[in-house]
Amino acid sequence: MAAWDPFSDPADEGVPVTLKGGDIIKVDDGDAPLDPWDDGTFVALAREAAAEAAARQAAALEAWEAQQKLQADENRKQEERRERLRQEARDFAKLSIEERREKLQERQRYAEMAMEHIANAPAVAAERLRKSSSKLPEVDELALGSAAASIAAVDMGIKISFKSKAEASRIVALLFPDQSSRSLKMLKGLQELPGARRLREQSRALLGWDPLEGPQLLNVYELLRGPEGWLEHTQFCQPAMYVVQVAAVEKLRDKRPGALERCRAVAGLSLGDYAALTLAEVWDFEMGLRAVQLRGELMEAAIAEQPQAALAVAGLSEEHLGRLCEDCRESEVCGVAQRLFPEGFLCAGHDTAVARLLERARRAEGCKQVQMLKLAGACHTQLMEAASEQLLELLQSFEGSMKPPRLDLYLSCGKKVAAGSSPSCLPRLLAQQLMNQANWMGSVSSMLKDGCGEFYECGPLNQLKGAMKRIDPVAHKATIALDVYSQDAQMKPGSLPPRWADLPMAMSAEPGAPH
Repeated sequence: MAAWDPFSDPADEGVPVTLKGGDIIKVDDGDAPLDPWDDGTFVALAREAAAEAAARQAAALEAWEAQQKLQADENRKQEERRERLRQEARDFAKLSIEERREKLQERQRYAEMAMEHIANAPAVAAERLRKSSSKLPEVDELALGSAAASIAAVDMGIKISFKSKAEASRIVALLFPDQSSRSLKMLKGLQELPGARRLREQSRALLGWDPLEGPQLLNVYELLRGPEGWLEHTQFCQPAMYVVQVAAVEKLRDKRPGALERCRAVAGLSLGDYAALTLAEVWDFEMGLRAVQLRGELMEAAIAEQPQAALAVAGLSEEHLGRLCEDCRESEVCGVAQRLFPEGFLCAGHDTAVARLLERARRAEGCKQVQMLKLAGACHTQLMEAASEQLLELLQSFEGSMKPPRLDLYLSCGKKVAAGSSPSCLPRLLAQQLMNQANWMGSVSSMLKDGCGEFYECGPLNQLKGAMKRIDPVAHKATIALDVYSQDAQMKPGSLPPRWADLPMAMSAEPGAPH
């Protein structure tokens, strides 16, 4: 009897196993597991994995090459179109005045012919359906008209896009940011509009200085601060921002008058409330500017009386940030001043307390961004109590001239004032706003709940659009920021609050989630 080999494996093909009692067990290799003792097993698995990886790599490379080819074709077509347009422009420039006039008239006749075909397209299509079928199916005239317009646009060398009925009838809301969205020369991009120029001249006569250029040099210290130094003063920054916000609506009126006709709501963040009241026709431009001017002066006086600071924080929950603020107070003021979006806040208070908050927030787990604001001021805290009382006196003197809002108002304090309501509550709400927390996140949620579906940010730097991305990604896609400033004249990055749009989307809340 053969000796038992302790190093043999029953899985070996054709190898009988002899037990001590003499019985022989024949191993069936059909369902035998992989042999861990055989190096060939691992070599086969490695080769199989390598083949699969090579196949995936080849498929990815093929897809990439196809995408590159499509992109190259698209680039080539665009370049050919640009070259054709340049050649047409060169040929047009060589023509005489009379020949140019004839060309323009020919284009006009062609455009009129195309529009006529577009208008007749549904009827023509319906007639063809009648001839080809005894029973006429339902015809979507809007779809037929859109198809005809697209064909005509291609023939004319232009590209058009259509909105659905739901998109074309969406309720529009105008959004007005606060003063932290300021930008040097922010009114410059609107000067081609007559309405914006009139507002600039009107405000210059009332303020005594140009909202685009700022006041004259105040002192030697201002010279050292650079050309944007005047914007660091609340008393100058707020009137300038107000003028820009109202002037931005002139651009919307010029570029998209249909959107302005569908506007049913306005919302402001802090200072933006005053422009919102102007667009809702509660008061006129001049009265709003006078209110903003006094508001800025009162806040500037409060800042000079006791040093204040403001801090932008992103990535921490409101409860966590609230505990940090409480730990940093030490008999001073320090708290959340603005609720911008989920895990995005502005904090304000005494400068020493906010400095302590800065260090603790940096060390806090989960904090994604923290930055001191260059425009120091503890708005929406108890440090503005004296300013609030004086502002209330002025606003109450305006009450007799205020009118019921033409549009729904969503104020920073979280209060909605419906269109047609009495304006008697507004002076008190605006004055209390200086001391109470601003709840932008709540205002946006209320607008979405009330059916607003299209938004236009009237101010520089796109801060509210960035915040909208964190509040509701769907609404963010329907938010348009109006370009109101010169791109080459922005302020230095260190003087601006965080660009919310650059933050990771992990902080976004689900649409409709409670805030």
